[in-house]
Amino acid sequence: MDHEIKRLLVVASGLVVVLFVGRSVVGMVYDDDAVRRNVDVYSRRLKGGGEAEFEPTSGDLKVIRDQRNDLRDAFEGLIPKLQFDQDPDFSIRSGDSPDLRYLEILRREQDDLVQRARFEGRSVPGNLGMPELNPTGMEDVLRSLRTLDIVHQVVTAALDAGIDAVEEIREPTTKRRTKNEGGFLKTHRVEFDMRGSSRSVRNTLAGLLEGERYLALDEVRIEVLDPDGEKVRCRFSTLTLTVDPDQDVLAEAGH
Repeated sequence: MDHEIKRLLVVASGLVVVLFVGRSVVGMVYDDDAVRRNVDVYSRRLKGGGEAEFEPTSGDLKVIRDQRNDLRDAFEGLIPKLQFDQDPDFSIRSGDSPDLRYLEILRREQDDLVQRARFEGRSVPGNLGMPELNPTGMEDVLRSLRTLDIVHQVVTAALDAGIDAVEEIREPTTKRRTKNEGGFLKTHRVEFDMRGSSRSVRNTLAGLLEGERYLALDEVRIEVLDPDGEKVRCRFSTLTLTVDPDQDVLAEAGH
């Protein structure tokens, strides 16, 4: 009797193993069919929407890579034409104290531009549009030096053109941004008000646009001051561009 029970248990155990393995195999086949059905459904949806009408070949991928490389080369060629390169005379040299370097450059520009205007019977703001409180910290000093570089370029062009007065120079208040918040394309704006003959204003603007370093003009407004239209007031903004290739272009466009 014991021998028969043992034999029955062995047979039963064998059936359990067969059933378990069979179920696993059937499940695998069933799951595979389900996956295939899902793939077929998604494929039909994509093709119906025109999103996957064909599978790209190696030749297609080569064309795309070539186009990408051409666009990258064209972009790198445009950067020098768009980007404003700061004059080394307005930079902080190795070993300089940023605060003292800023004061040195500000006084130099005041002696150059303000004193020249007075000598020629014209006027330029004595502070050159810079804030009463001197900038502190490397980031603020570098920004102020960029502003002074732009001011030098604009005021020099105005005096060379015979403008009567640069009445106001101001930099719009901007919040401090981190490097990652700066975006792919960074801008720096300085606003100017000037007064003089229509010819001197025209020559000033033309001189800025034709300069060696790219300086964009924005929001140019001209107001006639006399019946003959000989004297005018011009308000405009200058805008410099700085390209940061390490930032995402698409992220910048999204802003």
